[in-house]
Amino acid sequence: MIGRYFPISIGILADASTVALQLLRAFKQKKITPKIKGWTKKFILEKSKFLENRDKIKSKNSPIQPNALFKELRKVLPKNTAITLDAGTLCLQATDSLNYYTPPSLFSPLDFGLVGFSFACGLGVKLAKPKKTVVSLMGDGGFGMTISELSTAVEYKINTITIVMNNKSWGAEKAYQKDFFGKRYLGADISSPPFDKVANFYGAKGYKVKKLSDINRVFKKALKVNKPVVIDVDVDPKALYSFRRDSFKHRSKK
Repeated sequence: MIGRYFPISIGILADASTVALQLLRAFKQKKITPKIKGWTKKFILEKSKFLENRDKIKSKNSPIQPNALFKELRKVLPKNTAITLDAGTLCLQATDSLNYYTPPSLFSPLDFGLVGFSFACGLGVKLAKPKKTVVSLMGDGGFGMTISELSTAVEYKINTITIVMNNKSWGAEKAYQKDFFGKRYLGADISSPPFDKVANFYGAKGYKVKKLSDINRVFKKALKVNKPVVIDVDVDPKALYSFRRDSFKHRSKK
């Protein structure tokens, strides 16, 4: 499939370890001196600016903005936390908006579009690393797809914390329709049961958060609960972010 969708300069289809060794030998023969120090210095400078700007974010107490939510989570997440993310634009934002300290600490479906991945992944991570605090972030649509696994979590005492960023929509699809299809919404809005109450029915512990100021307090409570926890957070439905469509412009040239 190399070169089918995206233009390439050199196509390589081979065993990774074999090619890596071949490239290393080729580099040594060419006597290439990479400018590692310069690149590293530039990277560290850009990273410092990014982190500085990230902490300058200010937001109203309600409705909760995603970046403000992530800022609050940075304050309260323990350093031993393993974070699992779901598909969708909110979780893509979370990738760069949270802190990761002790590997393995970030589990993401990347761009595979695995809606519902985060909660199930979190259960697996907790079983593999029981001493870690495991926090799963996902949207209301994604959690609705895998909510039945709460019975698994409760039965086997897999005590993760799931944060449902509830914007009452399929966020990525709605963002596309808003930005590129004249706000002609089709199947973008969804309704869900109160996830905090559903969690309680399963035998887990549920919390509802409607104000940004409640995040810190509720999460600290969740850390002390000896049960699976679901925190249903009302996120501003208007805070929609689109993926880039310009990545696919080359297709129109064929």
